[in-house]
Amino acid sequence: MNESLKSVTDWLNAHKQQTVMIRKQELEDIDQTRITLEDVEYKPSTPTIDEYTEGDSLILHGSGAVVNEQGDIPLPQSTYQIYVDGLKYTNVQDQQLSMETERAKYEIFIQS
Repeated sequence: MNESLKSVTDWLNAHKQQTVMIRKQELEDIDQTRITLEDVEYKPSTPTIDEYTEGDSLILHGSGAVVNEQGDIPLPQSTYQIYVDGLKYTNVQDQQLSMETERAKYEIFIQS
């Protein structure tokens, strides 16, 4: 695990038992998810039999919901997955963090 990813993981671990809002921007699509953070797991990529890999990821465990105009939709498995392959940028501050990967840009901040 590189230093940038370690700083992101450390920040997430420091905010367990708190509610965080995750804003993910992928191309023109923006999703927001709220989760009460119970645990953080680093999952390295593992190739499958057909050599497809999902890539390294952080799995955030906890109850939460996707937030949208029609109302909150509960997370189906009480997890949120952030693919961290190609981590290009991180900015870790006290109450929030920003990061950019090959797939998306993320802003994660503590909800008060």
